[in-house]
Amino acid sequence: MTDRGNHPLTRRGLFGVALAALLAAGAEPAWARTAAENYVTGIAEDVMALANTGKKGPALRSQFAALMNRYVNLKAIADYALGPHRKKLPAARRSEFYELVSNYAAALFVYYVEDFRGTELEIISTSKQGRFTVIHSAITGKGGREQVRWRLSASGGGYRVSDVNIKGVWLTISMKDRFNKVLKGSKGDFEPLFAELREAETW
Repeated sequence: MTDRGNHPLTRRGLFGVALAALLAAGAEPAWARTAAENYVTGIAEDVMALANTGKKGPALRSQFAALMNRYVNLKAIADYALGPHRKKLPAARRSEFYELVSNYAAALFVYYVEDFRGTELEIISTSKQGRFTVIHSAITGKGGREQVRWRLSASGGGYRVSDVNIKGVWLTISMKDRFNKVLKGSKGDFEPLFAELREAETW
């Protein structure tokens, strides 16, 4: 993962899906927000404040990992990404795996933090899809305007982010493709996947 251009699933391709959405909320719409939209806005206010502190490296990564764990259901995303391999994950290493996924996601934020400063959000629509609330939005930042979909699930009287979609790609699917490719190549050995996730601490 040290080569930014040749990684099978680029860092931007994976985490741009998550972070571009998380950092998308700046502009206030003229109409009243729903509870789900207020939740999304609350996430973005915290993320934008953190992104604009000017902090870098481990300090920023640690703070963003805490922020993601508060708002995003990373455990569910990580479990889904493992697919059938989830049953083979050693029980004694599950906590380590979830922590590595959290740090991996946080490190991606640090890696691209400059791209997400000064971002604004336009909420286009909110709809129900089964047990999920899906918010369709558009973000405006340094890279232009991108459409982003948030998938929220009900949790404790509020919401949690279950998935995000940017450029037509869902985070859960992208991560699942990457994890399965690594595990298939290692014939089910989790060490290469753990090693790849740990590399995030060196970015």
